[in-house]
Amino acid sequence: MLLRLLEQLNAKKIVLASGSPRRKEILESIGLKFEVVKSQFDEKSLDKAAYATPFEFVKDNALHKAREVAGREQNASIIIGCDTVVILDEKILEKPDDDAEAVAMLTSLSGRTHHVASGVALLHRSSSSQPWQESQFHQVTQVTFGELDPAEIKAYVTTGDSMDKAGSYGIQSIGGLYVSSIQGDYYNVVGLPLHECAKRLSQIGAE
Repeated sequence: MLLRLLEQLNAKKIVLASGSPRRKEILESIGLKFEVVKSQFDEKSLDKAAYATPFEFVKDNALHKAREVAGREQNASIIIGCDTVVILDEKILEKPDDDAEAVAMLTSLSGRTHHVASGVALLHRSSSSQPWQESQFHQVTQVTFGELDPAEIKAYVTTGDSMDKAGSYGIQSIGGLYVSSIQGDYYNVVGLPLHECAKRLSQIGAE
């Protein structure tokens, strides 16, 4: 898989089109060398209602992020774009705008099962004179929350941990206290589906 091709991949200029420290940590943990260039694409410019499913939305958002960075990184060989959302009752829950919205999201998740979907876009090319080749995929993980009382939700939101995370919680931090079970890729919930992403990067590295 990826480890045997790591030397070839690390010889390329790889760019992570995300400012997420969690995605950065995931990729660093496998020894991948890359640069971080936060995408300037305005996610709010996409109309979620225009997409047939939330999965199409996260894939398209990831692609727009990657393309925006590609326009600025002329010497890059591989660009990784990603978007992660929480889905409850077919409604997309992104990052909360304020504490009140975080409380509302967590209240809706309490005692229920939801899904976390990540869309990933990979742009790659053999040289800067070649056009970008694009591929996309999405991964879904099922997450079940325990029952949360209002006081606990308020205490958690007060920590500030919920403010920069889809669905208003982070499974890898304090929010992990409230997850009773998951089915699927844990790293997908953190922000990047590691197994599938590594498999796709391996395919690029083998070309």
